Amino acid sequence: MSTRARPPWTYLAAAAVALTLAVVVASRLGEPDLIPVSPSAGEVTIAGRLGVEPAVPAAGSTVTARTTISADRTVTLRRLTVKVRDEAGAFHDFPEQENVALGAVPQEIVLHREFAVSGVYTYYLAYQLDGDWVDLPPWQQFTVR
Repeated sequence: MSTRARPPWTYLAAAAVALTLAVVVASRLGEPDLIPVSPSAGEVTIAGRLGVEPAVPAAGSTVTARTTISADRTVTLRRLTVKVRDEAGAFHDFPEQENVALGAVPQEIVLHREFAVSGVYTYYLAYQLDGDWVDLPPWQQFTVR
């Protein structure tokens, strides 16, 4: 058996292979592969505009809430309304609409309600799809004089 010394480059090559193998193994074990996650099938995106007319109604007069809304897919909302709160936090919601069918084409929904008391009111669009109510920003204000 011969005890010849190996050339120094063979040690460098073996070290380079071992280092490369260690980097590959560490990168595979270090972090899991990312798996794309789609939104839940029950989630829906609703977009639109909301406003009231007249801009400064008189106490006792009818206020019209006008919304133009659409959804990212065909969906039927169990209930839809414009929620209204006075400065003390009391409820003055517009009448609820039931089984409102929405799709990708925007549609206008008009609601009416009287406000008997002067003051500042905050309003926003809200809907119920399956369970809890979903409030849609922005929260806006109007003043009854």
